[in-house]
Amino acid sequence: MAFTTRKSLLSKIKQGDEISWEEFYASYRPLIMLRAGDLGLKQTEKEDLVQIVMAEFFKGSRDFQYDRSRGRFRDYLKTIINNQAVSILRKRKNLEVGLDDREFILANGLEQAWDDEWQGHLMNMAMDELKNCVEPVTYQAFYLYAMQGQKSGEVAEFLNMSVNSIYVAKNRCLEQLKKIIADVSESD
Repeated sequence: MAFTTRKSLLSKIKQGDEISWEEFYASYRPLIMLRAGDLGLKQTEKEDLVQIVMAEFFKGSRDFQYDRSRGRFRDYLKTIINNQAVSILRKRKNLEVGLDDREFILANGLEQAWDDEWQGHLMNMAMDELKNCVEPVTYQAFYLYAMQGQKSGEVAEFLNMSVNSIYVAKNRCLEQLKKIIADVSESD
């Protein structure tokens, strides 16, 4: 799946592009599942939350206008997820949430967890895009050496490359990854 900025993806969704909907679902389902786990939802509730959030987003997508001056997309998505998750929690017979949604989230220390998950989500998307931007062996050298911390000599031997080529692959990939992340960060 090729990475597109959320602004362009949102524009395509607004136009009714089914492929963009599938990409949105595939990209954001794992993030919603992580958040659901943070909020203490059970597995079936997590799946329900994904469907509810996607339906809520779909319902509003025709009228949705991405305007960076009004806030970040991640905050908009987080609000939908949080509101729907708290609604699920409130429906549990044995749990009454006496706080409003925001107080509930803050009281459970979940703001930092969202920020961490969002950063991980962006990094995963950036790594997927990097994989599509460089030769497979270059990506593999970068991943093994820079991401997994294997020794350059071991990676070079495994990939039948010179140690210098491993360093070059790492530098090229880091440069490309910085560009991808900068592009992503502009629209989050």
